[in-house]
Amino acid sequence: MNTQPVILDTDPGVDDALAIMLALGSPELDVIGICTVSGNVPLKTGTRNAQGLLQLLERTDIPVFAGADQPLKRDPVFATEVHGESGMGQAVLPEPSQEVKGDAVDFLIQTLSDQPGEITIIAVGPLTNLALAEQRQPGTLQKARQVIVMGGAIVETGNSTPVAEFNFYADPHAAQIVVHSGAALLVVPLDATRQVILSESNIENQIAPLQTVASQFVVDATQNVLALYRQLGREPIVYLHDPLAVGAAIAPELLRVETLYIDIETSGDLTLGQVVTDRRSLPPPHRLGKPVDCAIHVNAEAFLSLFLKRIF
Repeated sequence: MNTQPVILDTDPGVDDALAIMLALGSPELDVIGICTVSGNVPLKTGTRNAQGLLQLLERTDIPVFAGADQPLKRDPVFATEVHGESGMGQAVLPEPSQEVKGDAVDFLIQTLSDQPGEITIIAVGPLTNLALAEQRQPGTLQKARQVIVMGGAIVETGNSTPVAEFNFYADPHAAQIVVHSGAALLVVPLDATRQVILSESNIENQIAPLQTVASQFVVDATQNVLALYRQLGREPIVYLHDPLAVGAAIAPELLRVETLYIDIETSGDLTLGQVVTDRRSLPPPHRLGKPVDCAIHVNAEAFLSLFLKRIF
């Protein structure tokens, strides 16, 4: 089997941790580095989470690079109400033994320049690091084999505002730069990720009884999310947002993809971070935005089965 070298760019909250676990448990992927960015939690917390998770999973051979500690232009926003103050719910990670290897933006530029057309980037946090790499050295993202982005909401409602998904809301200017970069881009928006659910019964009946280090971590990490949904009077579930972006690299056949003309709104009190899709039946030169592959449907049952098999 040919393994695909990947860089994970992440803001380690709970579903980011699940995405990292899925990537590390998949023989199709060779994770050559993890880059961290401010997002679900502040940069320092997220970086420590990435290191602690690698320590827990006994994969300290994978280097961690710390990236942007704030968005390009807007004030930082976090999602600690979902992920807990630590970003890992109730889970406690071990003290990491490894040091941060360097700057994430430098690592992205250097690696993509050294191995053009070979590396897949899977970005599951705000896109600040990718945008900074593109700003510092234009054309950098075009050197990636593919850039898979978990972000945005196309027809679905947002999860940070009525129209915006968290990653694009947290740094809309970065999302716009990446959309306009000319990279081989696949966006995995809420439209697809809300189709893949880890239910409370999955956690209680399929994960908790395994009684391994990894299963206990997942049980503890997901407690905050489940509690938040109960508090909101909703069914307690965990959406597998970020793992699905990793799934797109492992098993792209599970996703149905459409090429849509999209752009990202970078201003507006109500619309900041919104994905605007030009669905007008005009010839392409007259449409606004850029043509981007967007995952709009997923075989949820097959993905959940793959996810559970790989991370345990």
